[in-house]
Amino acid sequence: VGGLLLALGLGLLVVGVYNPEPQESALPSWGPPVLVAGAAVLVVFVLWEVRARTRLLDLAGVRRGPLLATLGVSLLSGAALMVTLVDVVLVAQTVLDKDATEGALLLTRFLVALPIAAVAGGVIARRVGERWPMAAGMAVAAVGYLLIAAWPADLADASYGPLPRMDVDLVVTGLGLGLVIAPVSSAVLAFVPAARHGVASAAVVVARMMGMLLGISALSAWGFHRFHALTADLKPPLPFLMPKDEFARQLKIYNAAVDDALRTEYQEIFWITAGLCVLGAVLALAAAGGSERDGHRVRGRPGKGDSGRIWPSNGHTGRDLGKDSATGQVPSDGLGNILGKDG
Repeated sequence: VGGLLLALGLGLLVVGVYNPEPQESALPSWGPPVLVAGAAVLVVFVLWEVRARTRLLDLAGVRRGPLLATLGVSLLSGAALMVTLVDVVLVAQTVLDKDATEGALLLTRFLVALPIAAVAGGVIARRVGERWPMAAGMAVAAVGYLLIAAWPADLADASYGPLPRMDVDLVVTGLGLGLVIAPVSSAVLAFVPAARHGVASAAVVVARMMGMLLGISALSAWGFHRFHALTADLKPPLPFLMPKDEFARQLKIYNAAVDDALRTEYQEIFWITAGLCVLGAVLALAAAGGSERDGHRVRGRPGKGDSGRIWPSNGHTGRDLGKDSATGQVPSDGLGNILGKDG
């Protein structure tokens, strides 16, 4: 039941922001009521999860605030990721007059930086905790999107000294989003007992994928609407109503106006995306960081005889430590200790 309610609620949100006629409005005519219905179904889902005996993710004894904040970071990073994958290629095709292959090659700057920063984020999180690499990653990504939003009309020739501006801005954005990947997953696993790690990992993926779906749906609808609004008064010149030279002049003016509208549309989309990243950085600060105690572990500086490993804590006060909410069984290693020999 919980799974069906969650799927229905999220599905309604996606349908609510899908707009087949963006020239009329940012949302379709059915958008507001469907969005309200989706929000209502999600409220019912939360109430069901609170009362149900078998839950998708049992939060008994779990610090809900930091966990939900971390899932929020995953959702917002997913939205930013999908906007980048779609709109950077569109910028290449519509503003820079590149074909699909050239647009994809332009995106590789971002895609190469992403996994490099993901590895770095894992290393940093192991040393200082998850909070700061998550917050720093979202902040760096916000800076990257502000740089992209400020791309000039002569983008192909723009540079920072010897470095092409497009390449630098895309790499900065990729490094920021990549830095978030490992700390988000690590933090979520740290908040829940080992018996719930599978569904907790799934929650991270679901949050990221829903961010991708909702982000691209909502921002694309907004972008298309803004483009139609910016070009509503533009009229293409007709060659049979004027001399050839005048038609060429008018066509040049018209094309320049369309390019300006496209740049304005993309600029606003990337501004909004930067704002989402700033919100993600704020949420990241609400997550537990290094050397702080949460409900399930203590991570501190290595002491004598300590290799710096993350040690589970037996100070959990939940009512069903390590218990599978579906089966009621407590995993054991045969020594009567649910945390294992090292516990």
